[in-house]
Amino acid sequence: MSEELIAKLESYFQEMKDWERKPVLKSGKIVVELVKLPEKKSKSTYKPPRLAIMIRKEDAFRGMLIESPDEIEDLITALSLDKVKELANAVKQVNKKRSIAEFEI
Repeated sequence: MSEELIAKLESYFQEMKDWERKPVLKSGKIVVELVKLPEKKSKSTYKPPRLAIMIRKEDAFRGMLIESPDEIEDLITALSLDKVKELANAVKQVNKKRSIAEFEI
């Protein structure tokens, strides 16, 4: 982890408004962004303003917020399992059958 990157993130944190996003990368239909999360208070918990990584589909507004390297590792492990790949292929096949709409002429 470089000191230069940490300094840049510190600067972004100071400049960014709550919920502001800065694009990091795009891979196919997946977008990774840096997001500034606002302060969060409840009766029993408090989280100060903080940065997170958002992973989302390019045509979606919402995505998955990641706040630690452990969460990234868990996501990588889950997505790389054969069961998940097999499930994704099966979902694609089921949806493919439903993607055709016939109209009366």
